[in-house]
This record gives sequence, C-alpha cells and structure tokens, in this order.
Amino acid sequence: MPNVDISNINISAISHATEDDDKVLEAMIYFLPEDIEEDSVYIETVENEGCFGNPIKIHTITINKGKVAKKVFKHIMELIKSKEKNVNKLKGDIDLRVEKSKIYLRFNKQKAYLGECDLVDGDDTVRIVINFKIFSPKNKEEKVKEIVLKELE
Repeated sequence: MPNVDISNINISAISHATEDDDKVLEAMIYFLPEDIEEDSVYIETVENEGCFGNPIKIHTITINKGKVAKKVFKHIMELIKSKEKNVNKLKGDIDLRVEKSKIYLRFNKQKAYLGECDLVDGDDTVRIVINFKIFSPKNKEEKVKEIVLKELE
C-alpha cells in the first residue's frame, strides 16, 4: 500500500443520556489497532442537546499523523473484510460513501462494542470519515474508490 496517503481519520459516535460513555468509547476504540500509541490520537467529547432537549455527548477520535492514519485505515479495512456481508455492502454502495477525497463509513455501535464489525446505514452508529491525500484536481472520487476497492481484494 505504498502510494496511499491519508490526511486524517475521524471516528465519532453519540452517547445518549441512557448510554454508558465508556462503552461508547470502547465501541469507537474497536476500530483502532491495539498497538497504536495513545499520543497518536486525539479524543474529544462535547456535551450537547439532542432533538428533544435530551443531553447527548458527541465523542470524536482524530488521527492526524499520516503513518498512524495509514495503519488505522489498514486495520479498518481488515475489520470490514472479516465479514463477506460488509465487503459486498461496501462494493455495492461505494458511490454513495465517497465524496471528493473522503469515504464515509458507519458501523453498528452495539456490535462494535461486542467486538464485531457490521457496516450499516442509519443512526446509532460509529461513524468513520477517512480523508485521503489526493493531489489530483480531477477524479478524486475515482481515486478513493480505487484505493478502497483494492484494499478489499
């Protein structure tokens, strides 16, 4: 994977008042390789209000270091490949998930907490945005799709 450069990766999830923040963070950390150094990631929690005035917390893990981001990307792709259903889903709707130099992925939050990778659409998810460094002014989406599909092989 020598020509893949990644600008950053954001992993985020919302914890509702009825959820345990630590468990939500554990679900998010599932998508990081075990040997990643703590100072390679930035974790932020913002308290907010939901649609009906209920308290929510938005947790975000950001990886900005290129080599670390590449390692995280590789790990996420391995998790996706652990289930054929995920691979088929990503191949089938990759056009909907790529915009400019980014790919948007959502995973079932409860399953991630239990150590399972389940690519889904919808709410109550762990959301991952991978931002690739693509210097070409045209066809950024095609280049992202090419990188991701090659990783699924």
